[in-house]
Amino acid sequence: MRFVVVHKVTSYLMVLTSFVALFVSGELHPALAALSVLGLAVSWFWEAPRVDPARFERLWNGLTLLMLSKTVLDIVLGEPVLLTGAHFIVFLTLNKLFNRVASRDYLQLYVVSFLQMVAATALSSDLIYGVLFLFYIVFTTWTLILFHLKREMEENYLLKYGDSLQGRPVQVQRVLNSRKLVGGRFLLATSAVSLAVFVGAATFFFLFPRIGFRFFNQQRPGIRMAGFSDTLELGHFGLIKDDPTVVMRVEFNEPRDRFRLPPRWRGIAFDTYDGRMWSKSTGTAKSPLERVGRRYPVRPQLQPDDRTVRQSIYLEPMESRMLFGLTRLHGVTLAELDLNLPGRRRQLWTDAEGDVHYEQTDEIAFRYAAFSEPEALPPGLTDQPLDGYRRTIARRGQFGRRYVQVPPDLDPRVAAMALDVAGDARTVTEAVERIASHLRSEYAYTLDLGRDARFAPLEDFLLVQRQGHCEYFSTAMVILLRTLGIGARNVNGFMGGTWNDYGGYLAVSQGDAHSWVEVYYPDEICVPGGGCTWHDRWSTHDPTPASSSPLRSPSPWLKILQYADALRMRWYKYVIEYDLEHQLGAILRLREMWRSLRGESERRVLDGRAARSTARQLLGGLIAALALIGIAMAFVRRRSGALVPNAAGAGADAAEVAALYAELVRVLGRRGLGRTPAMTARELLRRAEHQQLAGLGLAREVVALYEAVRFGGEAPGDGAVDGLHARLRRFERDPASEPDGATAEAPDPHAESA
Repeated sequence: MRFVVVHKVTSYLMVLTSFVALFVSGELHPALAALSVLGLAVSWFWEAPRVDPARFERLWNGLTLLMLSKTVLDIVLGEPVLLTGAHFIVFLTLNKLFNRVASRDYLQLYVVSFLQMVAATALSSDLIYGVLFLFYIVFTTWTLILFHLKREMEENYLLKYGDSLQGRPVQVQRVLNSRKLVGGRFLLATSAVSLAVFVGAATFFFLFPRIGFRFFNQQRPGIRMAGFSDTLELGHFGLIKDDPTVVMRVEFNEPRDRFRLPPRWRGIAFDTYDGRMWSKSTGTAKSPLERVGRRYPVRPQLQPDDRTVRQSIYLEPMESRMLFGLTRLHGVTLAELDLNLPGRRRQLWTDAEGDVHYEQTDEIAFRYAAFSEPEALPPGLTDQPLDGYRRTIARRGQFGRRYVQVPPDLDPRVAAMALDVAGDARTVTEAVERIASHLRSEYAYTLDLGRDARFAPLEDFLLVQRQGHCEYFSTAMVILLRTLGIGARNVNGFMGGTWNDYGGYLAVSQGDAHSWVEVYYPDEICVPGGGCTWHDRWSTHDPTPASSSPLRSPSPWLKILQYADALRMRWYKYVIEYDLEHQLGAILRLREMWRSLRGESERRVLDGRAARSTARQLLGGLIAALALIGIAMAFVRRRSGALVPNAAGAGADAAEVAALYAELVRVLGRRGLGRTPAMTARELLRRAEHQQLAGLGLAREVVALYEAVRFGGEAPGDGAVDGLHARLRRFERDPASEPDGATAEAPDPHAESA
């Protein structure tokens, strides 16, 4: 290929890459992207001798002044500086593409192309930008080397071409059109140079202080999520059930921790229902959480212990800034360091419903650690008689009345249904379980919800349609309980998630959005001579029927998507979130190590056991240097380590887990524990515990595995199913082979949580 064509191709590849990097951010209008690509293609042919660019010079100068005026006006009117500047840079790039005449025009084109990449750096935080940046470095290295050769040829007006030409000048254009100057070997060698440039840029990235003043920062909207704001209109969750967009990624300290609590990620709770919409009676009133050490206590009376499950969460920016965590959440910690850096402001808030809100000025994933533990209601609190419970609610005053509020125009048939379903229930627990079981067994789950405009949404669901999605089930249970005088509230969050074997984390998507119910138990504790205090306790219940869709093994395409998401997770952790806070943390750790080394030397001097000498100073310096190298290697290995698939989710087919659960039901049935078609696995296990059957530990393990696979999208480990099958058969032959498990500590991954 001719030298001049190779130079032109590499220049256009460089510009095209910067265009793509800018537009994949999604911040610029698609029409502008299409127009830019069209202009790029047309400009390829817009050069002499086809076109004389000088004829259009005045037109381009006028357009440039017009665009500059518009840019200044937009900034004065309050438009985002970065977006407005990006529009102007795109115009300048197209201007230079159509006016390529001399070397200085190409040089200016490279400058504006670089400015496009700078703008893309601020606008885009996705992994695709990192890939484009690597290509941009390669294309830029090719282009600048070729540009340097081209300019040297043009500035040296004579070239000697051997004795055959007897010193006569040769036109530069003949040399530029030569096919012998550059080839595949040249481009391959310059690619190696590009790699060295990339390594240098990466080193500069990790070492240069990342101040983060965020002069160009703008408040771009995050992910739009139905149901995660101060109000919720029935029907919204059904619109996002098929949305695979990942909203948060969760890491656990230990693999078993993800089975210890139900995979419910609590977000926001509502106490007021007007017949069509849920809201908070307290509005948007929030109070700041005071930090104790590094911990923000959501429930100050609770402290981490051996029951605590720690979750490291990377939450995508949402329009509604709230934190999620497994119920019940009792504390939150932020990053390793919490420095008051320019452009970084963090604050956590809570409201009357216990929801945790956060403040963040940027639009990257919010990283925090959530601490949760199982529900632990005092004995006898849930089994109190209904009449006594209602009197307690009345004594709780205005706070208690919030959770028994019903719409003033509620259809009387709803209250009659609640009385009929509760029947002769004597305790709160009996009434709650009967209402939940009735909804799960008599109503169907569907996303294709019909509507009869003659009825309010809840009455239409309960009395006409008799099918719906989670919002309708949770709303129905709350209102039915409230008509019985039982306090309850509607809670929105996420249920389940998909385990990513390659990244070792749980990916929760918009499609995992879910609603459930929290039942209110006011608890008055009186101390002799010290007065009485109220403790507001909650118990979680889910009336939504389980999905009837069969379990399927992960498809190859899903595995590819998980691998890509694992790469994206590492991009967020080790590139996007790498800032001055992380740099200072590393420096502080090195300083402490150095001080400890010096402290040991000083103690040796004070003890008189050795004299300071040049040799020992050199030895100490060598040890410190080796320590620094070791830390640097660990740092690099941690960030560039290969993605090793996590074997926790591999193993037998999910259908075998369903067969394992069916075998458990059969074995328990032979021991007198019957199961109705509407009974869930948790209800079956609860009944077995109530009857104190032998083999409870084995039953808990089977139910935990079954629910993790069915509701968490997981796959059992190799040999897990076969081992449990063998134990079940052995237990069926000899019940004494398994302990009762009534007092053993066995993880219950779907215990109710408050």
